[in-house]
Amino acid sequence: MKLRIIIAAIAVVMLGACKSEKKINSYSDIYSERPTTIYIAPVNDKTERRVEKYPKDAEYNNEINSAKAYLYQTMPVPLTKKGYYVIGPVASAEIAQAIPMTPKQLRNGDLKSFGTDYGVDAVLVVTLHNWKDENGKKIAYLEYQMRSTKSNVDLMHTWVLATKQVSTNLKGDPIRLKNDTRFAKALDVDNGTAQRCYLVEKVNDYVLRNLPISSQRRQFEKDLYRVANPQYIKYTWLDGGAIVEECSEEEYESQAFL
Repeated sequence: MKLRIIIAAIAVVMLGACKSEKKINSYSDIYSERPTTIYIAPVNDKTERRVEKYPKDAEYNNEINSAKAYLYQTMPVPLTKKGYYVIGPVASAEIAQAIPMTPKQLRNGDLKSFGTDYGVDAVLVVTLHNWKDENGKKIAYLEYQMRSTKSNVDLMHTWVLATKQVSTNLKGDPIRLKNDTRFAKALDVDNGTAQRCYLVEKVNDYVLRNLPISSQRRQFEKDLYRVANPQYIKYTWLDGGAIVEECSEEEYESQAFL
């Protein structure tokens, strides 16, 4: 276990060492526009559900439905830690009904009504492109896009190929580790659902806590020259911790849309 933790830590350090893009460059529009209030749009879920012919089909559908809900539920935490004000779930539901925009419109259309009508500075749209299960791994393909309601520009746009490595026994069945068991018990869900929820929560934290500190805080601009996340990320959560690497657009698309 200690060896795995050391390897994971080295991998993260190596990633930081090989990247040169600073936050002042990657998030230049955030520093100039200074958004403080963020509306999180409903998750754009493009994952296909299974026809429920067998119990495992229903189990799979329940797992990804729960993971989608948990993905949305855990997005505000890293944002509020950075000092942003996130519109609450009840108000967000009312905004979604009042401005019924499609995912495509949210990603590419005019968002200025969110600012003029509700005082929102930025809209966060997260797309869940796909889920895959391969050799004991839970793999999610996610896209994070934060857009300005003032200029309609992308304040942040990140693609993530996220993997949760699940330990298995000789039969290929998942082994419930202590941390996974504790997490499943806290959420009151089964092991498969817990694996997916754990992964999306960790990815939310990794992607969103890299944003600049809100201009409402004295520390705004303190992290101007710190390293920014790459646009395409390969995020792997092992039993001992996370390994994060940069991947290419071609690598992401070749796997996400198969």
